[in-house]
Amino acid sequence: MQVLPLFSATEVQARVSEIADRLYRDYADSPLTILCIAAGAQRFAKALSERLLQGNVRHDLHYVTARRTSEADSGAVQVDGFDPTLLEERDVLVVDDVADQGTTLRAVLELMALAETRTVRTAALVDKRERPREGVRLDYVGFEVERGWVVGYGLEVDGELGELDEIGVVSRSET
Repeated sequence: MQVLPLFSATEVQARVSEIADRLYRDYADSPLTILCIAAGAQRFAKALSERLLQGNVRHDLHYVTARRTSEADSGAVQVDGFDPTLLEERDVLVVDDVADQGTTLRAVLELMALAETRTVRTAALVDKRERPREGVRLDYVGFEVERGWVVGYGLEVDGELGELDEIGVVSRSET
């Protein structure tokens, strides 16, 4: 499988640090709950968490799983592990791996309406600008890409290439 490089490991680390710096400024005085919603976003969420610890930002990190239901055409998403009581009166950052059509992120944000949070913001490692997203605003974005299957820094294709420190796109001839 051929991967065409998009962003080097150095660029990825620098961008994650920039986002963490913004989070530090935005949440220095209040506890933050990071809610990671996709397996591919775990590395991104953990890196943000580690950098926030270095800046002494009080926060905690929770994970939920989200997957399409068997009615794939309906666009319905099943979210597991979501406990709205953990989020009451908290500032919450919802972290996704790739914001594509926004279906998964939108489903989690709809559940967030059940939680009595103070604020909710969103972050995505990769924002795919090629498709319109209704009802989903991204507050923090790692990288914007136009199209292709993005891999690296936790993003996988068929369980592979997520361990890469850089971000690339699988060659068009193989997608």
